Formats: sequence, structure tokens, C-alpha cells
Amino acid sequence: MNLKKLTLLSAFALGAPLFAAAQAQQTTPAPMPTSNAMTPAADPGSVDPGPGLIGTNYAELTYGYQHYHDSPTSLHDYEFFSNTAAYRTGIFGVDGDFLYEHTNANDDGFSDRRDQLEMGGTGFLTEIWGKPFLSADAGMAWEHVGGASRKGFVYDLQSGVEFEVLRDLAITPFIGYEALPKLYNHAPAVADFPDHTFDYGVKETYRITRNWKTSLTETLDQYSGRDWGLRGGVSYRF
Repeated sequence: MNLKKLTLLSAFALGAPLFAAAQAQQTTPAPMPTSNAMTPAADPGSVDPGPGLIGTNYAELTYGYQHYHDSPTSLHDYEFFSNTAAYRTGIFGVDGDFLYEHTNANDDGFSDRRDQLEMGGTGFLTEIWGKPFLSADAGMAWEHVGGASRKGFVYDLQSGVEFEVLRDLAITPFIGYEALPKLYNHAPAVADFPDHTFDYGVKETYRITRNWKTSLTETLDQYSGRDWGLRGGVSYRF
């Protein structure tokens, strides 16, 4: 078994506890009220989680399209994201996450394929007007292009605010930075990808049912000022 396959299996094994923790939190019974309590304890299952995703236990599958002004002109990527509400005290909370992303680019016989595995977390505040947050993730990326393979470290940062604008709709404007410092610095000239990107965008999340949500994300890459992307997805809250 090569290093890539071993790392993939290990990462998914690490991601499994996220779902286990989410299920445990969801099924833990509410504490019984004490004899001197004036009112019964609230049932956590009866609390409306809102249409947003921050601070909840969920898994999300998305498909993204990115348009580039240089060659290759477009990228297609598929992403699996798992999130666990790991810690909460007062208005402050911390989420833990796991990410797997697969990206393909094809143009005039040129093919570029990349896989990324990352883990990290998000710190956030729950305010009346919204949830400001800051997230950080890090991991490894593998690229196959022009018959050659390479791997490198990857990390990204993102900051924004999640606003609940309607009962079933949340809007999240954000800015993000991603760096692959050792992946593209020796890439073929035809692979005109930067080794770092700085972009901004907005994500709309719509609640279909209590557990199922759908989302649409629009981004604009400030690296060139002309690259843009769209991402659609569906998520399930545990």
C-alpha cells in the first residue's frame, strides 16, 4: 500500500469519530430536573438549530466549478466535509472538521488531478446579529500532472459572519486564503496555477427540513481579479 492510500485510509478513520461524537451528542438524554427546579429542563431536541451550519454536527457533499482566465480554463472539484460542535461555553464555541477534496482540470489534452486531506477547527461567537467566525485547516495535497506526481503541505484560513436572514435561510459572506507552498513551484508552465490564492465570496444555506440543507457558494479570486467559482452542495445535520 503506497503512502497516499495509507494516508487516505488513516484520514477517513480519523474522520469516523466525528460522526460518532455527533451521534453521541444527539442521543444523550437531557438531565433530569432537580426537586427544587421551578421549571423542567429544556429538551435539546426541541431547540431550533436555525438554518446555519456553524456550531452544528453535520456532513456535507459539494460540487464546485472554477473558471480561470489562463490554461486550463476550468476546474471541477468534489468535496466531502464533516463538522462536529466540539466545545461550547456561553457565546463562544469551537468546531472540529475533516475535509477531503478531489479536483480535476482538463484542457487540450492536458490533465491535472489533485487530492487534498485537511483537518482543523473553527472558533465562533453567537451574537444576536450573527455568528462571526475564524477557521484554520491544514493537511496534505497530492497532484498528478503531465505524467508526473508531487505532494506538498496545504493550509488555509477563512473568516466571515453567518447571518440568519430568514427562518430557513442563512447568508455567510467570507474571505479566505489557501496556500500550497511546495506543490506548484515546479509545475509545468502549462499548469498556470498559483501556489496561493486569496478570495472572497458568499455562501447561502437553505434549510429544507430540520436535518437536510442545501447550499450555494459564489467566489471571486483576488489573485487575478478575473477568476470565479460556483459551488453547490447538500448537508445532513446529525
